[in-house]
Amino acid sequence: MQFTQHIVFYASDEEAVKSLVEEWENDGSTDAPGFLGGRLLRFRDKPGRYVLQADFDSWESAEANNDRRETEEWSQRLSKLIDGEPKYENLDVLADFGV
Repeated sequence: MQFTQHIVFYASDEEAVKSLVEEWENDGSTDAPGFLGGRLLRFRDKPGRYVLQADFDSWESAEANNDRRETEEWSQRLSKLIDGEPKYENLDVLADFGV
């Protein structure tokens, strides 16, 4: 079953967050086993609030990705850019439509 993780957070420097996400994509980290893609989303009605979405072919692949050194280092860098604590939402994909 496919799996999606949302990381919901506040940040005051949108460009720095976007740059960090682009680095993840450009340094080959998106080649992680089971990684299907992701998105950085901004709440339209809540300034400074964002969602980082990461899609995997399974929960197990996502967990394996979390254990990678590259992921841990990147997560530490993200934590320096966000305000407060992030909220993690773990979701099983039940159906895709319109994709």
